[in-house]
Amino acid sequence: MMRATRRTLLKGSVGIALTTIGPLTVLDTPAAADGAFSFGDSTIAVVDTTVGPAELWAEVPVKLNAPTTCTIVLEYETLNGTGTIGVLPGEATKDADFFVVRGFLIFQPGEQVKVVKIRLVRPLEAGKSIIFQISDFGHPLFGFARASAEVRPGDLPSVAAPHVSDDVPLPPLPSHGSVVFSDRLLDRDFANDEGYVAGGTPCWQSRLASGRRLDGNKELGYYADPSLNPETTVWGIDPLTGCRFIQAEYHQDGLSDGQGGKLVPGWRMETPFRFSSAIVTSRTLFNRITLNTYVEFNVRLMKVTGSWPGLWLLPVKPGWPPEIDLLETYITGAPQYREDVIFSSIHWKGEKGPDARGAAMPLGLIEEGVDLFSRFNRFGCFIGEQQLIYYLNGRPYCAMPNRVGAGPWYMLMDVAVGGPAGEPNGPGGFPARMYIAGVKVIQF
Repeated sequence: MMRATRRTLLKGSVGIALTTIGPLTVLDTPAAADGAFSFGDSTIAVVDTTVGPAELWAEVPVKLNAPTTCTIVLEYETLNGTGTIGVLPGEATKDADFFVVRGFLIFQPGEQVKVVKIRLVRPLEAGKSIIFQISDFGHPLFGFARASAEVRPGDLPSVAAPHVSDDVPLPPLPSHGSVVFSDRLLDRDFANDEGYVAGGTPCWQSRLASGRRLDGNKELGYYADPSLNPETTVWGIDPLTGCRFIQAEYHQDGLSDGQGGKLVPGWRMETPFRFSSAIVTSRTLFNRITLNTYVEFNVRLMKVTGSWPGLWLLPVKPGWPPEIDLLETYITGAPQYREDVIFSSIHWKGEKGPDARGAAMPLGLIEEGVDLFSRFNRFGCFIGEQQLIYYLNGRPYCAMPNRVGAGPWYMLMDVAVGGPAGEPNGPGGFPARMYIAGVKVIQF
């Protein structure tokens, strides 16, 4: 049944699958050893290092037990250690020992070693140390697994000297393909409940194949259609951009079931649906996405707390998994919420049940000044026989092994409410829109 769909959560950047058919929970990542942690197929270790008596740079290696097959994103920072004080670049250094560094490490498929450099204010004295910490980056939902190492003074040069950061670039987008589908969704009757207009011509469908709700994810929105739920405005044309939009809305009085009652979430029976969600799928319109195909969505999002926009692919063959997620954005009200982070992932049927791999990616590392909410961005995925590669505005940023098969697939675009995005802080900010400048499919 389509109850978990893309709503299986990912723990960390490599991923431990959490099916959300039952209560929403979070699992800690299992520890591997001191200075290391493991999840998915990888063990990640940070290595203690030393600096010589005259050295003003420390080099700290972060290593995987084997070259990764999928994108892994880690966050790192330096902390005060034994008898040391760190300062930010540009601050007074009178009593400081080192300059604080914070940032991200991205391991792309085939990579195994990254080296982080720490600048010292003065050579480390005997008995002093600097703490270097890494953590899995799963912002804003996760990031619990951490490991650390120490930088200490020594009589010999840094033990990191033999290590060099490897660099395996992701493949560029192929060229010379043929556009097999393209749509701006501007037709007046572009979508409906059945996925067919008068005369049997296919169109976008306004629901999942399994229905109009995903109670297993504790979602707060009902996937509405304006002809079935006349109190909603699920979509429209934006007069400023001329683009189609779909939107999630707040309804103070709840959504009517058409029989004098209210539609109620199956997991919270005492409360009616006070939010409508929006989804359109190409299940009946175009469902021939397969290997050596590139799928691209050109969209702009709205930053509304509690909303959960997504771009994804599902197989034509009934059943779940597999699934391909180009973009999931959990817009939470947490103070540490980062506006440039998205999740990209895959889901497949493993030996022990549904499995997943994914990465939380700060897009500002891929394209300077990227903005999900004030401009349109193109999110794409190339489905290769061995690998899936994800693109932002034509630039590759993430890759996963193809464990989902050949498809064929169809497209989905949605704005959900609740679930891992959390409770909206009231009606403020709604409607939460996704503006769609177009979608296209290219076959190579």
